[in-house]
Amino acid sequence: MASAAWLDEVRRVLEHVRASDATQVEIASDGFRLRLVRRPGRAAASAEARVVAPVDVAVDGTPLVAPLTGVFYRSATPGAPPLVSVGDVVAAGVVVGLIETMKIFNEVLAERGGRIATILAESGQLVHAGEALMTLEDTSESGGEQAEQ
Repeated sequence: MASAAWLDEVRRVLEHVRASDATQVEIASDGFRLRLVRRPGRAAASAEARVVAPVDVAVDGTPLVAPLTGVFYRSATPGAPPLVSVGDVVAAGVVVGLIETMKIFNEVLAERGGRIATILAESGQLVHAGEALMTLEDTSESGGEQAEQ
């Protein structure tokens, strides 16, 4: 390659892979090929410990967990109001946040209906798969309107 810019690009990719759940990545370019394979072992065990610990935190309600590792966002665009707030009633399947992984935005859906009891993750925060983002409480005892999404 003509310049050292490729090294910066490789470093950027490595950081994204390190923050993801990917076990294998392969990149090929003119005269360059990189293949990364994450081996199970101590690193995987420590990652698993990070994922399990936040869910065990004492919180009211049912945890709504991150489906994958990435950067969590509460709103669809910068400056827009959050998709949900504490007290909002949501139905199963409603988008409650976004997680950006490798420049791709993935919707975080409510797994069940309920009222948003707490929001544990801040917008722009790196979250790991299985980490609690917010909690839902049952709405059977109190009325409320469905959040529009």
